[in-house]
Amino acid sequence: MYEVVLVDNNSTDDTVSIAAEFATSHPDLAVHVIPESEQGVSCARRTGMRFASVRSRGRVNAEERFYLVSADADCRVDEDWLYELFVAMESGKAAIGVCDYYYSASHFAGRPRLWDAITKTLRCRAVTFALFGGFPDGKGFAVDRDVHDRVGGIEICYQLQDGRFVNHLSDDWDFGIKVRGSGEDIGYVPRSGVEINPRRVDHAIDEVIAGRAYGSDGIIVMRDIRPRTAGVAVDLTEEQAQQAWDYSVKDFTPKNTILPVLLTPSLLDDGAVIEFFGPSLAERLAARIAEIKDEMRMTDFTPIHSYKTPSYRLYFEFADEIFARLRATVGEDIGYPPPLPPCLQDVAPDRFTEFVKYYCEDRESGEAHNYFGNGGVF
Repeated sequence: MYEVVLVDNNSTDDTVSIAAEFATSHPDLAVHVIPESEQGVSCARRTGMRFASVRSRGRVNAEERFYLVSADADCRVDEDWLYELFVAMESGKAAIGVCDYYYSASHFAGRPRLWDAITKTLRCRAVTFALFGGFPDGKGFAVDRDVHDRVGGIEICYQLQDGRFVNHLSDDWDFGIKVRGSGEDIGYVPRSGVEINPRRVDHAIDEVIAGRAYGSDGIIVMRDIRPRTAGVAVDLTEEQAQQAWDYSVKDFTPKNTILPVLLTPSLLDDGAVIEFFGPSLAERLAARIAEIKDEMRMTDFTPIHSYKTPSYRLYFEFADEIFARLRATVGEDIGYPPPLPPCLQDVAPDRFTEFVKYYCEDRESGEAHNYFGNGGVF
């Protein structure tokens, strides 16, 4: 029923030899090891999914529905991960199935402040993913092969960093935006579990706290988080924990509560979504989204660089009310919106929306990007 594709993205360990040995000892399973010379998880994911799509066209039952399923190399999938994804995709209408991602609590024993920041993010995500379906994350998702091909597959955006092109890290989210923007649904599959490697937090903890886990000034890249030394696991101070949470929730809220309805305004007609936001907020969000889309003269929000400005603008305009709904549905410990950037704190209330627009136009460099940071590493 399935074949395995391993993308060798310039590995320097024994990955290829281990895969070859595994394939030899499992002759009943098709295992393909393919190279990708351009460094980066985005490039590896694109190459692997393209190969799988082409490969599936040659299968005997080519008229059946086929799925491409991606998983990051440093994660660990649950034993029934693939089965649960398959059942959900076969029984539902969604073009993408999004897994449930989690950390092992035992790894963070003795670090209650860090664990609290992580679990608050995961609790928020569980609520919004159940409502909106979420977005695919490289840690694990499935996509209908025909939809993958129709939208052009994984697209990689390039940015300039120190005079050279580097590939943008958010290919998985970009892909989900393209799929949802094409009119397809995304479904959350909470029974399909993927355990996140805790090194993503442990060996980038200083950047997580400061909202620079995946870069700054608009450059979002995959950094090398392989441990160089055996680090000592220590908890965060109260101040660090608050800062880490502030960046995490500022990253989470525009992407997971605003972006879905920005891309698919019809979600605001859904009963469960209306109950979450409340009728008044849902109605005003719908009206404001229509205004912003008309003002920006945009026909879609598919590129990742295009969705940031309207998502950030809506965040500033509705943050107090959205956080109130998160407190009501997730828990009072979610708290309140982090402080405004200093430049907006001094703006007269009657000109706030006007200056938010100019602030958020700075989305890909400078202070606007760094205010929201990349705390979503959780």
